[in-house]
Amino acid sequence: MCTVVYMPRDNNVFFASLRDENPMRAKATEPIIEDTETIKFIAPRDSLAGGTWVGINEYNNVIILLNGGFENHTRKNNYRKSRGLIVLELLQTELPVIDWNLMDMTDIEPYTLIVWSDHNLFQLVWDGHQKHKNLLDATIPHIFSSATLYNNTIKEYRKQLFDNWVLTKPNISQINLLNFFKTFTDSNDGFIMNRSNTLSTLSYSFLEIQKNEKAIFNYHDFQTFQNTYSTLNIQKTFASLTDNNPSV
Repeated sequence: MCTVVYMPRDNNVFFASLRDENPMRAKATEPIIEDTETIKFIAPRDSLAGGTWVGINEYNNVIILLNGGFENHTRKNNYRKSRGLIVLELLQTELPVIDWNLMDMTDIEPYTLIVWSDHNLFQLVWDGHQKHKNLLDATIPHIFSSATLYNNTIKEYRKQLFDNWVLTKPNISQINLLNFFKTFTDSNDGFIMNRSNTLSTLSYSFLEIQKNEKAIFNYHDFQTFQNTYSTLNIQKTFASLTDNNPSV
């Protein structure tokens, strides 16, 4: 929830999420396929608040949380609802960007969502006062760093490292991207960080969408060294059906 990567390659798209959190926080549950009355989705769960920071649903929607908006903020003692619960709610919709526009964000801590929906990439930001919706260029790779943990100088340095790596045209895989993350080992600002054991990278999520037909969710827990693997078939939405058949 504090570093997010997006990479398109051929007919596939890839996402990665590194979760930086207090290691004493209640351990999150591993990702599983949740089957509600209306939709299936894959997501880990935060055991403390019950929400999630990353997930994908069967309508080809990826939602990943970053703490903070455009800049660091002063936290209040209490908020109305966990940001992870917002992610969980949006994973249970077919049109998350539209539903996010309709949500009441009063008394919610600032956050950023990276959303893949209807073959578009969005950056949705709640800055604590108003919403900002940005449509990003989905044809190029992107890296995002949390505003609450990394200042603008460090965010730009991380982006330069990522851009240089992309120029090498690496094969995109869970292992190769993890190896890249390990190249910047600074304990405070590295991709995999550990700030005096009070804040550290707890997990690594790697999502692959194959030809808009199948989603693969790989999850690595840095605390237990366990890996999990889940797959989900992508359903054809009305929009995708009309895209493939202009006469409809």
